[in-house]
Amino acid sequence: MALATLQVASAWCPFAGRRSLLQAAAPAPLPARPTGPDPSNWTMLNYDFYTAGLPENACPSFQNIVKKEVAKATVLDSLTPAFLLRLFFHDCFVMGCDASVLINSTLLNLAEKDQTKSFSLNKFNVVDDIKTALEVACPGVVSCADILAAAAVECVEQSGGPHIDLAYGRRDGLESFAAAAATYMPGGFLRVQGLIESFQMAGLDEVDLVALSGAHTLGQARCSEFIQERFISPGSNSFRDSDYGLALQSYCAEGKNLGLDRKVTLDSNTSTIFDNGYFQTLVDGRGVLTSDNDLTLDNRTAPLVQLYASDQNAFFTAFAASMRKMSKIGILTGTQGQVRKKCYVRNSVDVVKSPNSNTEFSPISPTICKPAPQVDQKCDGT
Repeated sequence: MALATLQVASAWCPFAGRRSLLQAAAPAPLPARPTGPDPSNWTMLNYDFYTAGLPENACPSFQNIVKKEVAKATVLDSLTPAFLLRLFFHDCFVMGCDASVLINSTLLNLAEKDQTKSFSLNKFNVVDDIKTALEVACPGVVSCADILAAAAVECVEQSGGPHIDLAYGRRDGLESFAAAAATYMPGGFLRVQGLIESFQMAGLDEVDLVALSGAHTLGQARCSEFIQERFISPGSNSFRDSDYGLALQSYCAEGKNLGLDRKVTLDSNTSTIFDNGYFQTLVDGRGVLTSDNDLTLDNRTAPLVQLYASDQNAFFTAFAASMRKMSKIGILTGTQGQVRKKCYVRNSVDVVKSPNSNTEFSPISPTICKPAPQVDQKCDGT
């Protein structure tokens, strides 16, 4: 495949493929919206938490505000859904779905967002915008953990994916550790056995692994994340679509010569539409990351890849179920944690009432975060 034939989305994002909303099938009628407590009664989550629960939890405009802010951000940057969805994944896999990924580092502690695996995370500012709007509409009610969850499923739907109802009532964590991100977040270099073990640690199974990997239909990777794994030696090419692999290798090498760590889409078909194009990419031998490509080679996961590549409805159904499952990992509810006033710093904790509280994340300094590459990251103590 000659480089000239590869479709380029922008100067820095190749292999994006076609983007035609006309390709999307007419949406199926939505099932009846679930109501009341989450069937997993241990979670204390509720589908009506902000609409028909306790008066102090009332925020009927919650989901409409999330919908509006996500749409507004996506108009400004079509990659917004991919980034917000990835934020939710990182949050849930590291210390549970408690918005710990949003907390800034302090003078005393390096937080999750400043760990090496997190440097490509983005759109913290969109979460802040949603929180600001919600604090005007219903102050002190909606947690940042619920904002991340709602924004993730909204991104999926607005990108052409399935409608996913989640139960709410999560509370925000009080701490965040870079070491936890290093330990629990699965990397793109893992093979299926390592991925299965990582997902099992989070209470997820092999079906969840493959279904949730489908979020890579909106994903990207930098050349530095895969080039050494996929091209072990000069002239080697582990892509089953060898022409694609050679073009990709050339593209990354050219970027390196220019001092650039270029980005590549993980769905070579429809990279800004949430569909089953990612699985078709894998079946076509174009899986970019080792963790993606290996799903097609292991008999525990390959049949599911084939199924989702040929049946988008099957993928959507499985993805929705796995998202609901993932959204309950390690959650805080009831009186646990807190509802942060600002998502990037925890509220003050009364050390007299809570003498065992970790003080490393108290807002004690006018400059509480370690500078990170994201231009939209907050770095103030207000």
